[in-house]
Amino acid sequence: MNEVAVSNAGSYAPEAVDRAMDGLMELLGLNATNPFGSFIKPGMKVFIKPNWVASRWRESAPHKDTLYCVITHPQVVEAVADRVATALGDSGEIIIGDNPSIDADWQELMQFTGIKRLEGKYRVPCRIADLRPLACVDLADYGKVGRMRRQAGDEAGTVEVNLGKESLLYGMDSSLLRGVFDERADTVAAHTGEKQLYTFSKSIYGADAYISVPKLKTHQKAGATLNLKGLVGCVSDKNQLAHWRIGSPENGGDEYPDAESCKASLMAKTTHRGAHPGNDTIWRMVVDLYNAMGRNANKKAFSVIDGICAGEGQGPFAPNHKEAHVLIASESLLAADLVAARLMGLNPRKIKYLEHFISRGEISLENIRVLSDFLPDGNFFGSSSRYLDFSVIEEWKCIKI
Repeated sequence: MNEVAVSNAGSYAPEAVDRAMDGLMELLGLNATNPFGSFIKPGMKVFIKPNWVASRWRESAPHKDTLYCVITHPQVVEAVADRVATALGDSGEIIIGDNPSIDADWQELMQFTGIKRLEGKYRVPCRIADLRPLACVDLADYGKVGRMRRQAGDEAGTVEVNLGKESLLYGMDSSLLRGVFDERADTVAAHTGEKQLYTFSKSIYGADAYISVPKLKTHQKAGATLNLKGLVGCVSDKNQLAHWRIGSPENGGDEYPDAESCKASLMAKTTHRGAHPGNDTIWRMVVDLYNAMGRNANKKAFSVIDGICAGEGQGPFAPNHKEAHVLIASESLLAADLVAARLMGLNPRKIKYLEHFISRGEISLENIRVLSDFLPDGNFFGSSSRYLDFSVIEEWKCIKI
């Protein structure tokens, strides 16, 4: 039985977040004074991964809302780090970091969140890490690998995982795959035949414990972005991440839902490539990342989803803010995502990467126990309620309950 806790959190005030975190730990039956002590021991290296996908609103966004409907709030990250530090005591290491979107300005992000102050807060070393080997200085250069700024990346190095025949991209025609950059040769080469590569930041992949702290948010290419979709931020070689196949179904692609949309894009000022439920590529990549991380069987995992201020509509970069006032926690990243999606008023069986694990029998909705201090008792997944009733873009209305 997988247990997922959902607690009400009124605001990002430190006392409100701590109260909600304590509520989550109590619901999960964890020790009140050292809740992470059951899986984090002194001497461990612990990686905490927020969603730091952006440092500001893109100019193309149809509106400019609070950035905390896009990225994880630092108060939630700090509440998690405080509890990790308690478990570590006098020995070990905390790393808080991400491989955010290549156009995120790291210094701007650090200044905006103020998260660097945690580097001197604990008895154990704590560092904040930008794990990207490449960054985009000017958004006009996005997608052009030769115009990226090279930087140090992960000081611990990288770990290459070849999923081979286990990859959901295995056996597919890889010639149309598109990653982050216009130059597709590396993307195609990484996913041809039994070569199905993902290069992870070693600070994440080699950590003893991984704590995911994503944002509760919709996603116009995948339906929702939570723990599993957030694993994109664990990969250092962004061009290995297949987001769509160029073109429309008429030529074997899924960049656009049909030939008419593909043609219209040629005249459009802003395009939303792959942003439809017919995208048959990105969900496979998400499943691959989860399975690749799962190969490190000794790694302990935990999730705290930040849904105090959440994002609905055109996620991940331009959502509307949603005052959802919840935190969600579980030792299962997958179970947490299933509960989070349903809490958003979405049908998890219509989100392809989640349905994959259900249909294969790797997880059952009936075997997820939802623990809450405010949700009504009863059949959580079977209820007709839309709960928080998140809005989605028109193309994704098919996933709504």
